[in-house]
Amino acid sequence: MRSRITVLVGVLVSIALLFYALRDVSAAELLRHLGEADPWLLLAATVVATLTFHLRAIRWRILLRASDGHLPFASRYAAVCIGFMANNVLPGRLGEFARAYSLSRIEPVSLSASLASLVVERLLDAIVLMVFLVPAFLIGGVDEAASGTLRDFFTVVVILVSLSLITFGLLVRFPGRFLRLARKWSHRLGPDRMADRISEILTAFVEGLGALRHAHVFARAMLWSFVVWGWNAFSFYLGFLAFDIREPGFEGALVLQTTISFAVAIPSTPGFFGPFETAARLALELHRIEPARIISFAAGYHILTFIPITVLGILYMRRLGISRKEFGRSAAPTPEASG
Repeated sequence: MRSRITVLVGVLVSIALLFYALRDVSAAELLRHLGEADPWLLLAATVVATLTFHLRAIRWRILLRASDGHLPFASRYAAVCIGFMANNVLPGRLGEFARAYSLSRIEPVSLSASLASLVVERLLDAIVLMVFLVPAFLIGGVDEAASGTLRDFFTVVVILVSLSLITFGLLVRFPGRFLRLARKWSHRLGPDRMADRISEILTAFVEGLGALRHAHVFARAMLWSFVVWGWNAFSFYLGFLAFDIREPGFEGALVLQTTISFAVAIPSTPGFFGPFETAARLALELHRIEPARIISFAAGYHILTFIPITVLGILYMRRLGISRKEFGRSAAPTPEASG
């Protein structure tokens, strides 16, 4: 029942946001801008966006080595593709679980440690995206009210990310205290067998946060995070050029991807249709670009970049013999690693 309610809420939110994004935009204008778009620049934007997942797989090695040693690129890349495919086509936001579970199926790495590395990855992403949001405050000639809203949003995100970093930093700095406390309460609240299992899971999870334990590892992962998101912003910039959107420039692409990245965190349908287009309109209207051109860009870019990673994820799933049902079970992690 909870799953069905979540799906229903996501569908309603997506529909509402699509209506909001498409307001005052005629189908004729939308089709005209799509027809005038440069196909070669759109193809280039799609290729660049797809190559971002290679960079994610490279960065993941740094985060995983902190606790699980060297894992082959092919395994990491397959898991990345499966995870992002799951977010595109499956309900319930199973992408992170699917990614961690897929890696545990391919390599001898615990699911808990893999998930922990993704927690650190998301923190790094949030930090980098906040840095990339700063140009929005420096752009001249934009709508002051919209810019003020971005500042408020930026402040809230800074607070949340800072609290998360402090919490996980303390967890890594004093793991013994946390694990002893968790073990004590789990034994009080449940049978010994379940308490021991929970303790093993939490131990593996803390070990997976190893990138926060070593400054040089954290710095390398942070550097790669700037590479990942800088490269991804380049794909947005190419998309701008394909639709003759020139005023925002590369700085505008940085702001746009940040806005979209946080917007797709809200409940929605798989593929994030609705939040993506609404975020694009909010970000690009700062530059007073006509809504029809914005939505044509957002729809064209979104659909074209949606296809390659989804196809790759499905192909890897079939090659590895992983079923969709396994992703649901992976949401309740176990301490054992599958080979």
